[in-house]
Amino acid sequence: MLKLASLCFPDTKKSCFYCCPPIRDPEADTLDNIDKRRAALRANRKNLLENITRSQEISGESCSGLGFLDDDEKQAGCLLHPLRHDGNDLRHLTGYQFKCANALCREALIFAELSPEEQKFCLNLCRNMDSFTYSSRSNPLMKLLSWETGIVQFVIADSCRNETPFIDRYSFLWQKLDFRLDGYLVYEIFKKAGIDFLRNRLQHFIILRKQLTAELKDLKNDPAFKDLSDTALIPTHKLNIPLSLSRLLKFGADLWELPAASHELILSRTEQTLEKFLHS
Repeated sequence: MLKLASLCFPDTKKSCFYCCPPIRDPEADTLDNIDKRRAALRANRKNLLENITRSQEISGESCSGLGFLDDDEKQAGCLLHPLRHDGNDLRHLTGYQFKCANALCREALIFAELSPEEQKFCLNLCRNMDSFTYSSRSNPLMKLLSWETGIVQFVIADSCRNETPFIDRYSFLWQKLDFRLDGYLVYEIFKKAGIDFLRNRLQHFIILRKQLTAELKDLKNDPAFKDLSDTALIPTHKLNIPLSLSRLLKFGADLWELPAASHELILSRTEQTLEKFLHS
């Protein structure tokens, strides 16, 4: 948990509170209405004891348990967390204790898989940010950490070898591509041909990925696929394929259940597209 906490609380000048409150518009961002947010965080800290006494299940997109954690108003987070109350967990007062206790974003999970040196590199990207900017999903670090661990490691290693500004060199990953659709393909390309190979052929890659998605979507009409149709369907993420490839099937081709034996056909079609791109 210490490795995870370092992404949430990288230093004494900021914290990430993106997961709070536990119910919110998924498109909401910490940079929206900053003055209003700051006032609410300040008021919740000031009125903590009163809020605890008069507690009721939260509704809407505000939480009385979310506030500034320090007098200087640098860090924001959960005022009801057990670490702030001698181990006594007060998050049940919001009605969402289970959700709060189990909230762990994808970015934190990826960050936890990095080495200490790789983690240090990541946090150095955010050295001068405040909590609002750091928590925002417009933060380049959070955009990078939405990708697969292997891709993040390739980017870090590449950045250490180059002097090009980070945003200039890697922003194509989140400005032109989609981590849910492209994770598997991008990792394989990075591994086999390098970052520059993909960067210089982005438009061609996007065209081929769309063609692959269309082919996968049309698998049910493929004679080879029909031979598998008698076997039981299982959730796509349980197929014997990388999870990153299952995301392409789900979010790109809208294939949420497939025959268990279809993994070989899927891998074969995907490999054909990769080879076509790598030899373009």
